[in-house]
Amino acid sequence: MNISNPNPAAPPPKADGSPGIHAVVGIGASAGGLKAIENLFRNLPDDTGMTFIVVQHLSPDFKSLMDEILARFTTMKIVNTQNGARLEPDTIYLIPPKKNLTVTDGHFVTSDMDRDQIQRPVDLLFQSIARCFGSNAFGIVLSGTGSDGAAGIRAIHDSGGVTYAQTPGTAQFDGMPKNAIATRCVKHVLPPTEIAASLWVHASEPDARSNVDPLTTEELSGIRLVFSMLSERHNIDFSGYKESTVARRLERRIQSRNCKDIQQYAELLQSDKAEVDALYHDLLIGVTKFFRDTEAFFSLQTRINRIVAQLAPSQELRIWVAGCASGEEAYTMAMIGTEAYDRQGISPNFKVLATDAHQGALDRAARGLFSAESLEFVSRQRQTRFFTSVNKTQYRITPEIRRHIVFAQHNLIEDPPFTKIHVVTCRNMLIYFKPEAQNSAIASLHFSLEKDGLMMLGSSETPGKLQDEFESLDLTWRIYRKLRTLPASLKSHEQLRAIERAPRKLVNILNRDKPEQLSFTGLLDAYDSLLSEFVKCGVLLDEQRNVLHVFGDANDYLQNTTGRFSGNLLRMLSGESRTAIGAALVRSAKEEHSKIVIRDVPFQVGDHPRYADVTVRTLKSKVAASFVWFIEFGTPSQSSRTVETVVRVSRPGDQYDAIEAELAFAKESLSATIEELEASNEELQSTNEELIASNEELQSTNQELHSVNEELYSVNAENHRKITELQEVTEDIENLLSSTDIGTLFVDENLFIRRFTPAATRYFNLVDHDIGRSLTNFTHSMVLADLSNQIRSVLLTGKNFVKEITTTRDERVLLRVVPYKSGAERKGAIVNILDLKTLASEAEPDHPSDT
Repeated sequence: MNISNPNPAAPPPKADGSPGIHAVVGIGASAGGLKAIENLFRNLPDDTGMTFIVVQHLSPDFKSLMDEILARFTTMKIVNTQNGARLEPDTIYLIPPKKNLTVTDGHFVTSDMDRDQIQRPVDLLFQSIARCFGSNAFGIVLSGTGSDGAAGIRAIHDSGGVTYAQTPGTAQFDGMPKNAIATRCVKHVLPPTEIAASLWVHASEPDARSNVDPLTTEELSGIRLVFSMLSERHNIDFSGYKESTVARRLERRIQSRNCKDIQQYAELLQSDKAEVDALYHDLLIGVTKFFRDTEAFFSLQTRINRIVAQLAPSQELRIWVAGCASGEEAYTMAMIGTEAYDRQGISPNFKVLATDAHQGALDRAARGLFSAESLEFVSRQRQTRFFTSVNKTQYRITPEIRRHIVFAQHNLIEDPPFTKIHVVTCRNMLIYFKPEAQNSAIASLHFSLEKDGLMMLGSSETPGKLQDEFESLDLTWRIYRKLRTLPASLKSHEQLRAIERAPRKLVNILNRDKPEQLSFTGLLDAYDSLLSEFVKCGVLLDEQRNVLHVFGDANDYLQNTTGRFSGNLLRMLSGESRTAIGAALVRSAKEEHSKIVIRDVPFQVGDHPRYADVTVRTLKSKVAASFVWFIEFGTPSQSSRTVETVVRVSRPGDQYDAIEAELAFAKESLSATIEELEASNEELQSTNEELIASNEELQSTNQELHSVNEELYSVNAENHRKITELQEVTEDIENLLSSTDIGTLFVDENLFIRRFTPAATRYFNLVDHDIGRSLTNFTHSMVLADLSNQIRSVLLTGKNFVKEITTTRDERVLLRVVPYKSGAERKGAIVNILDLKTLASEAEPDHPSDT
C-alpha cells in the first residue's frame, strides 16, 4: 500500500525560505560518537545537496577539533556555527561551545546553556528543524549515553521527516540509540555506513521522498470501510482522522496479519472482531512516560504556580488532559498541581479531568499501576513521594495524587467540552486529525478555558485558525494563553451539534419529562413516610459508626457536642449509654444474624435521666460486602429472622469508679506517649527531608559527573587523534633530519643544543647525550673564531648570518645561521653547514667543467 505525505495540509517548506536547500540533516551524538560521525561522512558523497548540523556533547571549556578531524574525511565546507548564519547546502555546521543551537526561518539561533538544567541540545535542534522543514527534516541519533535526541526524533517523525538510529550493537555507547528506538518513531536502524548510503538515496530522489504517491481510489475505499467497522463496534467516528496517518498505522497491521492489501485486510476485519479491537487500540493508544519532554512541563509548571497564587482561597484549580491515553500525562499534571499548592503553603484544591475516547485505556489509567520504564524522567524525590513500589518492575500512584483525578470517556470532536478550565493539555493528538477536525478540537479547547487560561499542544501543533485568540508564551513547547472569550456565534458546527445531542440520562432520572410520573423528590418523600410509620425511634449507622439517618424522636437521646462537628454516634453519647452501645456495636458486627437488646440503658435527656431499651442489629447488603447498623430506642420491633440476645447494664460501684480512674490514667499516659511519638515523628520527617535533599544533590552531582565523563571521553578521543598526528609529524622530521647531508644544529636562546643532524658531527665533536649542553663547550673544525658571538647576534637582531668559510681539513663550506621562531618570538637559532664541494659535485652532470 502506498503511503502518502503524513501532513498534507501543511506541505513542507523548501528550506524555510532558503534557496537551494532541499533537506536538512540533524546529527546527535555523545560519548563514542566521533568514530560514528567519521564513518558516516567517510562514506557520504560531498555533493548530496543536503545541509548537515552536528551536535555532540562536549565540555564547555574544551576547544573542539571536530572541524579539523572531519576535514580529513570530506571535502564539504565545515563551519563552526555563528548566531544568525544562513543555512547552505553541502555544508557541515558544528555546534559552538556553551551554546544550544536551533533553526528559525532558515537561520541559526544560538542561546546560552543553563548549566543548572539537564542539557538536551540534540532534542532542541531536532525539534526546531522539524518545525521549520517538515518532511524535509532528517534526524540521526548516534553513539552516546542518556536519552537526549529521543524527543527530537519523535518531533521529526510526527512532522513527516525521516529518522535514523545507529544499530546499538555497532555503537560504543548504546544509550541514546536505544532510547530513540524505544519511541517507535525511528524508521531506519542502521550502522553509520549504511545510514550514509540511505541518505544518498534520499538525496538522489528528493521528489520521491516529499511527494509520495497518493492513496489510490481502492485504498481510500478500503480505509473508509475500516472506518465504518470501527465506528460500528466502538461508536467513534474516525472520519475526522487523516487517511494518510491511518494508512501508516494500517500498514503495520496489514503486514502482521500477512494480508496483501487494504481490501483483504478489510475482509479480515469483517470476520475477526478481535482484530478490530487490536486496530482500535493501535490507532488510539499512545505510548508515553511521566514528565516526557521535561523542559516542556517545567515551563508549564512555572505558569501554573502563578495561577495558583492568584486563585481565591476557596476556588478550585481545574485542569483538563484531553487524550490522556494510559494516564501518565494526567498524573504528571496532578503532581505539578500538588507541588504548586505546596509552594503556597496551602492544602491542594484542584481537579484533573483526564479524558480519552478509548475506555480500555481509561480503565488501565485509573488503576494507577505503571512500569519502571515509564518513570525514566521522574526525579527521585517525586518517586518517593508520589509512588509506592509494588515490585522491582512496577509502581503504583499514591492516593494523594489519585484522589485529584477523574477519568472519563470523552470524544474531543463530538462531545461537548468542559467549562471553567484553567489549564488544558492536548499533546500530539491533533496531528492525526484533518484540518476541519483540528479546528473543531481547538474550538472546544478554547471554549473550555477561562480567560487567561493556559493551553499546551504538541511540539508540531498550532492553534490554526484560532491563532489570533491565543498569546504564545513558549513557542518551543507550544504553550498558549487564551486572550478573550469568543461570542457564541463563533462556535463550530460540530460543537453545537454535540451540545444538542448531549446525554440527558441523569436529567431524566432526577426530573422526569412526563408530568404524570412521580418525580425523584416525590419518591424520596414517599419512602420517608413509609419508614416513619414502621420505625418509631432509631438511627442508621455506616461501618464507621457515622449517622446516616435519624428516625422519629431519636434525637432526644443524642447530645449536641461543642467544637468541630462529627457524625460519629459515640460522640453524641456519654456515660453508660456510650459504653453500653459501643460494646453492643462490636458484638453485633461479630454476630451478624443476632439482635442485641440492652435493657434499661440510662440517657441524659434534659436535666433528668431516662431509661430505655436499646436494640442493635447489623443489616448486610446482598450484593456487596458492606453493612450498616440499625439502633432502635424503646421497645424493640419483632423480627422472626434474628436471634435476640438480652443484655442488662450493671450499676456502677466502687470497683467501677476504680476502673474508671485507671482508665483515665491510662488515657493520660497514652496521650503523653502519642505526643512523644509525634515529636519523634516530626524529627524523623525533618531528617528524612534532609536525606531526600541530600539524595537529590547527590543525584544532580551524579548526573553532572556522568555528563563530564561523556565530555572527557569525547575530548580524549580527539586528543588521541591529535597525538597520533603529532607522532606522524615527529617521525617525518626524524627521517628528514637523519637523511639529509646538511649539517644542522638547533640551539635555544642560551645556546644549549636541542637537536642536531648526523652530518653536523663532521664539524662538531657531538654524540647523542650532548643534547642539552652548551654549544660554547665544544670545538669545531671551521675557521671561524667567533661562532658563538655570531649566533647571539642573530638572536638579538633577527637577521640571518651567511658566510662561506673553510675548515681545518681545507673544505669549503657555507655557514648559515637563522633565528628559530615560535610565532612572533625568537626561541633560538638554527645553524646550517653546507659542504660546497658536495654541492658542486651534485651539479656537475648539468654543468660539466672544461678541463
